[in-house]
Amino acid sequence: MQNKVHSFNQFKTILEKDTKIQEEFKSDPLEAVKKFKSAPRFNDKFIYRLAVLFLGIIVLTICIGAIILTGISTDKNFEVPDILVATASTAIGAVAGLLAPGAHQNNENE
Repeated sequence: MQNKVHSFNQFKTILEKDTKIQEEFKSDPLEAVKKFKSAPRFNDKFIYRLAVLFLGIIVLTICIGAIILTGISTDKNFEVPDILVATASTAIGAVAGLLAPGAHQNNENE
């Protein structure tokens, strides 16, 4: 049986109330800790999908806007404004950060 805990305070409360777990900690603390599992902070994947969607829309809008600005410009040396480049780069980095697996995610088979 694994107890899922969201915070240290919840872990402390469980430990204070359950005498069986207290005895297990007294006899073998390392083995007793293995019975606890950290619960994920967010289980709602909809939030991540929504964030990726909005960041993707931002990137596409900026890229299309930059293409339109370049196309309608009569100046041969026109450059895309730095704010558009910075915003698009930041949004791309945010999407990459959301989609990349975190270092804290362990393989469940271990």
